[in-house]
Amino acid sequence: MSLIQIKHAVRLLSLDQLRKLDEWLGELIRRTEKSDRAEKPSSRKHAVAEQILDNKTYRLESIRCGKEKCKCVRGKLHDPYWYSYTRAKDKVTSQYIGKNLPKDIERKLRSGNENQRSSRINR
Repeated sequence: MSLIQIKHAVRLLSLDQLRKLDEWLGELIRRTEKSDRAEKPSSRKHAVAEQILDNKTYRLESIRCGKEKCKCVRGKLHDPYWYSYTRAKDKVTSQYIGKNLPKDIERKLRSGNENQRSSRINR
């Protein structure tokens, strides 16, 4: 049945039938919206780890690609990838790094964490 046919049939209903249809449609819409919200992922990215170095935030994120039939639509996100985030004035820019951090950044982050641990211990 087409939408035009449905509209034509609805015009033939009594006021009481229209009210019952209205109530039924309202409930159907609420259930469908609730179901859609439950199925739709809340975010495209999920942070797994985060570290800050030289005013840059390095974040390991599992991601959703956005393809309709991909596994990530059902909740299994893609492997975590590293991104760097920097803020210039009111704008945050991100840059894709890859599955692994470059060795020099990894070394700096590790040495920064060791320094932070030792400074906490000395306090």
